[in-house]
Amino acid sequence: MRKLIYLLMAIVLFACSEKPKGFDSKIFLEKEVSNFVENNPGWTKNVNTEAEITEKFKHKMINLSNEGTFLTDFPFQLVSISDTTVSDQAVKVAIFKSFKDQARPKESLLNQLELEIRGIMSADQVTNLAIDKKYTLKGMLYKQGKRADVKFFHGAEIPIYTLGKYTFWNIETKAL
Repeated sequence: MRKLIYLLMAIVLFACSEKPKGFDSKIFLEKEVSNFVENNPGWTKNVNTEAEITEKFKHKMINLSNEGTFLTDFPFQLVSISDTTVSDQAVKVAIFKSFKDQARPKESLLNQLELEIRGIMSADQVTNLAIDKKYTLKGMLYKQGKRADVKFFHGAEIPIYTLGKYTFWNIETKAL
């Protein structure tokens, strides 16, 4: 009887244990970074392997940018819109960056992820956009980021994962 009680207590404790960060996330990048951190537990704790694992992380992020789901449900904030030309055609470039939000669950990695998207858009597409407003994006990769822009560093209390800077075109925005 005593063994049965211990077994039940062990099952209850296991069931109540905290889930890994981003475990239930529907956000593609949050889930991918969470899985990478989970699969490389010594990354943030072992100085000897940190450079090697960070290099693996850089390659992974650049490869993930080729995925059609790269931007799926990732929240961005519009920080600027400027005029430029691409292939001798006048276009607008909207800069979207990840943002921190204290209302997010503590398990979420979103406040630890830094990402910048340059969106090539027509003048008509930017008419409904507002600086500092938050959006999710869909688009097609135009220019892949550089590995040098993908970084990991220890924040004051939590690690920060810089996922890089990428350029997308044919951008569709959805306000949050």
